Amino acid sequence: MTELSIYESGRTVSIPSSWDEMTPRQVRRVFRMYFDAARKGLSPLDLNVRILYFLLGLKPSAGQLILESVLPGVRERRAENVYMLCEKCLGFLFTTSDDGSSVSLSFNTVRNPLPRTGCGLLGPADLLQDLTFGEFRHAAVALNDFFKSGNIEDLDECITHLYRRGCRKSNRAGRYVPAVTQANIGLHKRRAARLPMWQKTLIMMWFSACLKYLQEGQVVIDGEMVDMAALFSGNADTDGLGYSWNDLLIEISKEQTLGNMDRVEEEPLFSILSIMWHNYKEGKRNEKISKARKD
Repeated sequence: MTELSIYESGRTVSIPSSWDEMTPRQVRRVFRMYFDAARKGLSPLDLNVRILYFLLGLKPSAGQLILESVLPGVRERRAENVYMLCEKCLGFLFTTSDDGSSVSLSFNTVRNPLPRTGCGLLGPADLLQDLTFGEFRHAAVALNDFFKSGNIEDLDECITHLYRRGCRKSNRAGRYVPAVTQANIGLHKRRAARLPMWQKTLIMMWFSACLKYLQEGQVVIDGEMVDMAALFSGNADTDGLGYSWNDLLIEISKEQTLGNMDRVEEEPLFSILSIMWHNYKEGKRNEKISKARKD
């Protein structure tokens, strides 16, 4: 957290210094403010000032007085000092263009800031821990298609496999949502399409952050630390997310560890990752044995 000392009152206020330190409500509000600023044509500085006041819990009029007390004697240089505070406190939120005329969000946390949409669609847990492998695979393929095509329907399909209305029966991953089938995918996709663009963007960026972490970070599965970077180090094809997960589906189905392809699709994502980690370690052990025999 970033602390600002208010000299006149002698108190200190704290604001988040990373996306991980923000509450889900704060994340959602920042995304809405970003899209509202784009719609109104506000400058990056105007947007930053609005976000700064919000994170400080201040209204603009009160914010002016507080900021003057944070930096005493600067009434005539208020804009300059507010800009300095924005640079110091909010740099983690945005990536700025080379000419400084525009900013884009740089969201990078794996905690889900939108567990439920306003229209009642239920989303996955943090880091996709309660997704089935099929939901994850289909969402990853659709997101990859969206990045290639820019077609919003591909993004809607990605969201369809992540967010759906609840049901009374849980799937094998523990989520109380119905399975996506050929018979109902149109209905689920229409519901996803009705989400406001700020929510679609938030879901897209959060899912992208989870995908990145699941290929580069460390995850505890059944009490064991799994090094995802080591697991995926052999896959240098960064443009083939869809193919790599499809290939994994086929390989696990061939092994008959769980059953046919449909059965593998129903398995929790983290169970599949655990199998991948076991196979990785087994492969490393076999390499050592083979090398020792040659020596």
